[in-house]
Amino acid sequence: MSSEQRLADGQRQPVHIRNIAKDIILTLLTCGLFNIYVQHRQIQALNAMLRNQKYSTLHWFLLTLITCGIYHIYHEYRISSDLVILQKLDPNEPLLIVILAIFGMSIVADAIQQSHINHYYGHTGL
Repeated sequence: MSSEQRLADGQRQPVHIRNIAKDIILTLLTCGLFNIYVQHRQIQALNAMLRNQKYSTLHWFLLTLITCGIYHIYHEYRISSDLVILQKLDPNEPLLIVILAIFGMSIVADAIQQSHINHYYGHTGL
């Protein structure tokens, strides 16, 4: 699979750059189901950024189901911790992400994480 996708104007951008607003809207319209796909794409992006297969969608999904969502909070923390290391972000950000996830605002946490992923790949817009 190519690491780039073609834009409407013919330019290429890395496939790990996602439209955050579109992801939020689709997640809300599908009552959260689209967020499974968002998590999958973020896992792929983090693995590419780390140049390592540290994260697995199947592992995340199964453990999240088995623990009734508790593992997802830990998963959000791990991803944020890796983003902090990769991009030298505020070291308190993983705590913010965990608080958002605990209070059922994982969609906001995912938007923040995707913003960092987009920034890593040179995209600053939504």
